[in-house]
Amino acid sequence: MYNILVAGLVISLDLCYESDFVNSYKYKTELDADYYISSRLVDDIKEPFGQLIYETKYYKKYDMNGHIIQVQYLDGRLIGSIDYYKNSIMINIIYHNSVSEYVMSQYGLSYILSKNDAIIMHGSSIVYNNLGIMFTAKSGTGKSTHRGLWERFSDAIVLNDDKNILRLEGNDVILYSSPWSGKHKLDNNISHRLDAIVFLYQDKTNSIRRLKAMEGFKLMLSQIDFPNDDSKLLWDRITDRLLALPMYYLGCNMEKEAFEVCREMITKDLMD
Repeated sequence: MYNILVAGLVISLDLCYESDFVNSYKYKTELDADYYISSRLVDDIKEPFGQLIYETKYYKKYDMNGHIIQVQYLDGRLIGSIDYYKNSIMINIIYHNSVSEYVMSQYGLSYILSKNDAIIMHGSSIVYNNLGIMFTAKSGTGKSTHRGLWERFSDAIVLNDDKNILRLEGNDVILYSSPWSGKHKLDNNISHRLDAIVFLYQDKTNSIRRLKAMEGFKLMLSQIDFPNDDSKLLWDRITDRLLALPMYYLGCNMEKEAFEVCREMITKDLMD
């Protein structure tokens, strides 16, 4: 068991597969925990779980005597459950592997953030010339590859390669990293104001244009945590601020020119 400091929040981790989550060590702190995420291995999950309150293709949520029980699925297979109660999250793992724990612990992180003016956005983020830039798109489009071009051909620093924390602070949305950084485990324990969002799509040639707010909103919906009743007001406040940021639509291949086209547009808009 150890504590990490993420987005200004201290979270105690007591995980079965700690050795597969070693990038969390760079976030360690001696501060007292605000929240607790634990896991344990179980043989099965007993039903019923109380009143069904929410359902997606990935999970079902039940209210059971003040506990919120989330029954979790991965690729259509039941992998475990998550018990949310006050400031504690207990992960029950049926399929005994680190992937199940990693997936469910992300939901634990999201639960904590929703209570603290923050949400998760899926994407790969960098800091370049004092600008915080987020690259986002559907899985498999090439976000990490494009982010790699910025690291290769400039002095950009990766912030997080998968699960970026967005926290509303005054009039700014602040990007925070976390150890939940995808299969490449690329993250640095830094934060920065979010200055621009780039939506990627694959193309043979490289082109970029500035998006109108409504265009950006439609593309953004699939990349951010969708609100529940408790987090709807926060979600509205953060998305309103995101829509005020410069947003771009980048058709790109994976060559150096893709980086050059994107950098030229962003620096012209934001640094001139």
